[in-house]
Amino acid sequence: MEYVVISYALLAFILFVLIAAPFGRRADEKERRMEQITGSSERPEYEELQVSLVSRLFGKSLKRLSAFARKMVPKRKTGTNEKSKKLELIARQLRLAGIFMDPEDFNFIKTAVLVVSLTLTLIIVLVVKLDPLILLLILCAGAIIGIMGPTFYLRSRVSSHQNGIRQQLPDAMDLLCVCIEAGLSFDASLMKVSEKLHGPFIDELLIVYREIQMGLTRREALQHLCDSTTLDELKTFSSALIQAEQLGIPINNVMHSQSEQLRIERSQQAKEKGNKASIKMLIPMLFFIFPVIFIILMGPSVLNIIDMF
Repeated sequence: MEYVVISYALLAFILFVLIAAPFGRRADEKERRMEQITGSSERPEYEELQVSLVSRLFGKSLKRLSAFARKMVPKRKTGTNEKSKKLELIARQLRLAGIFMDPEDFNFIKTAVLVVSLTLTLIIVLVVKLDPLILLLILCAGAIIGIMGPTFYLRSRVSSHQNGIRQQLPDAMDLLCVCIEAGLSFDASLMKVSEKLHGPFIDELLIVYREIQMGLTRREALQHLCDSTTLDELKTFSSALIQAEQLGIPINNVMHSQSEQLRIERSQQAKEKGNKASIKMLIPMLFFIFPVIFIILMGPSVLNIIDMF
């Protein structure tokens, strides 16, 4: 009984954290904006606190454990091409999700999650006395969570990161255009936009700025930006800036037209989703609502017919 109470308490704590996390992020975002308005600058000794708690506590340990695991596991002579392709695919997914991590470290984390989930489910199965079928279902659920959990998390991060870029793209382009019209260069405009806004697209612009500062040409940095996303809008934006630089067209005119086009496309996508909603509602209505209505309406008559015959 004690283990059941402990498991329920852990479940309640996890649910509370998942529900309260978005409110904490909103509070952090409001605090950042207030600091930008007041012009307060953070001290260098507090820069480490901007990193997540998990990265600060377990980042170095995870890297050491993954390096040790790679040394202990014998290298296979065959299948190197398939392994490299899988690592490239994982690296691509991590880049699309905005997670800067080595793919081998991610594989190690997947293995660690699988081991931990299987260990916890085995402890529950051995300690808690329940029906064998329920214990088998718990064991299967733990195995599925351990195997598919990190993959589903990575896919959700990819979709949320790309959607965040899509939502922030028009506003950031307008602010870039204003900065360029005010007399700033493209590089200085990137820094000014990063001071005023925060989000996934701003992080991508900061990567472009750092690559330019490290010696890459603007065309190469924008090409890397184009390759680091699956959004057609961002690819069009990067291609338009590259063509404007090659042909000598003013960048602010290009960004004006691009931002207007992006807003039109976003409104069209919202209308499309609204039109699809009525069709998508038919599926739950057919399988969950209509059968109940038929049972309520036809049930008494069916019972009367049965009594008659």
